[in-house]
Amino acid sequence: MTFQLNFFRFLRYSLIFLTVLFFSQNEIYKSEIPFENDKNEPVTGSILLINDKMVFNAGNYTLYCLDKNNHNQIWERKIGLNSNLPPYKYGSSFFYGNYDGDSRKVHQYDLNTGKTIKTLSVQSVISQPYFKNAVMYATVLSDGGKLIAYDLQQNKVLWNKNIGHGVDFQPVFHQDKMIVKAEDDYWIQIDYDGNFINSKSDIHTFIDDEKVAAKKYEFLTQDGKEVTKEFLKKNRLENEDFKLNLSQNYAFILTEGYLTVVGKNLKKKLQLDLETIIPPEEYEDDALSKIIMTDKDQLWFIHQNHLIHYDAKKEKVLRNVYLNNWRPHQLLVDGRNIWLISKNDGQLYHLDFEPDEDLDRKIKLEKAIQDRLRCDPPNPEKMKAAKAAEEKLTK
Repeated sequence: MTFQLNFFRFLRYSLIFLTVLFFSQNEIYKSEIPFENDKNEPVTGSILLINDKMVFNAGNYTLYCLDKNNHNQIWERKIGLNSNLPPYKYGSSFFYGNYDGDSRKVHQYDLNTGKTIKTLSVQSVISQPYFKNAVMYATVLSDGGKLIAYDLQQNKVLWNKNIGHGVDFQPVFHQDKMIVKAEDDYWIQIDYDGNFINSKSDIHTFIDDEKVAAKKYEFLTQDGKEVTKEFLKKNRLENEDFKLNLSQNYAFILTEGYLTVVGKNLKKKLQLDLETIIPPEEYEDDALSKIIMTDKDQLWFIHQNHLIHYDAKKEKVLRNVYLNNWRPHQLLVDGRNIWLISKNDGQLYHLDFEPDEDLDRKIKLEKAIQDRLRCDPPNPEKMKAAKAAEEKLTK
């Protein structure tokens, strides 16, 4: 009886040990930014990692730059605004907004010093820019939603096109043309000199009073196929707010209920019910839902405070890291490191979610023991015989 009791105690504590190691995170760093705003106000902020520097737009109208390795502050800079828009890097600089009390303008900041290199004549850069021969192409706010070509050397707009609410959508950049969303789901083609490409089409829209050939669809997949409303309806994605990210092999579509993976020629690879990996009782209304990054067959995404690393080819969850203690507002992954802004306090955190090599070996050893115990459950008859043999030998 004593042997059996000790056995189950060993199994119980082995399971507890494994659970703690696999699902706990090591908090390496927490910022100590002074906040004067009301704690009931929503948290704002964004982060950008460039090489070994972390740019943190905190919710106190200030940009901070930290050394990612030792967390030492390199510089700070008052910018006069709070925003959830991300900074965009360009060489050893980045673009971000600035409010001087009179107007809001995008500044190009020196990454090493935080000083302004130049002030651009636009209010906000909304989509990830594309750079070609020192010219920046992006959707921006500048007296409305526009697609622009901005010469960074001459610091002036070369041309712009009014695209209205299409400003919120990422253009598709090819070598010789851009595919851009305008109003009402109309997608148009334009070259890098600002000329519309008018291919044969029964559908047209008007951009700056010019009639332009267009197509109607929701977005393009990784192999350039058009995803329509009918496709979304067929795959239970209609009327859903979705996050989209394209890898070399797949289009990843994240909604509140599903991760949908589309392969070549609009063939649905899979549709993962997120409740099968995230318990519904852990859901909260304002949790961050975002695809962090993709790489061919895999992606990282955050949903309901769970950071998921998923392999679409193998249809397998590789990691499931529960971040409920920090409730991420913004998040990025860098190797084994997690950087996030917490909704709890607006501070920047640096977490390590994988053990070192010695601890990794220990985990694997304990798991091997656990697997062995699960495969060979205790046999009462064998234990009884062993005990009888032991008593016979001691007589």
